[in-house]
Amino acid sequence: MSGLPNVAEWVFGAILILSSLGVILARKPIYASLSFLLTLLALAGLYQQLSAPFIAVMQVLVYAGAILVIFMFVIVLFQDAHEKMERIRAKSAPFLLFAAGGLFLFTLLFLSTRFFYLTTSNGPPEAEAFGSVETLGKALYADFFFPFEAVTLLFLMAVIGVVFIARKGE
Repeated sequence: MSGLPNVAEWVFGAILILSSLGVILARKPIYASLSFLLTLLALAGLYQQLSAPFIAVMQVLVYAGAILVIFMFVIVLFQDAHEKMERIRAKSAPFLLFAAGGLFLFTLLFLSTRFFYLTTSNGPPEAEAFGSVETLGKALYADFFFPFEAVTLLFLMAVIGVVFIARKGE
């Protein structure tokens, strides 16, 4: 076996790049979501090519199955409120940009001073252990516990925000 990638990796990579461009360039949210689905499926194919079948299956079940269905539901549910949101967004864009930049810089400064010593690396994982459930669990809950919990809190805040926005119209 040579060090060159096989044809399937090239095909999945090309699909991944083109569908990612479709997510960014699509004018309608439903088309962007369908492009996102294709992106997730191509990424699962790449995981399978890298001998990580568990991660590939979880990619399809969790992201392509569950999360994308929620995206589609939200897009269909809030399709009528799109024009109203655009007017509100146009008025508050400068303030939100300034606030988001300040929050990003504060978070970056805080994390770089507080948790810098927590990110340690024991080198790359062994090739036969790559993609196994044990390696994934150890990485998430031992090596990267604080970043994993930070992302969990970020998702929780996003869900609370969506519920708040949905209830505000009632």
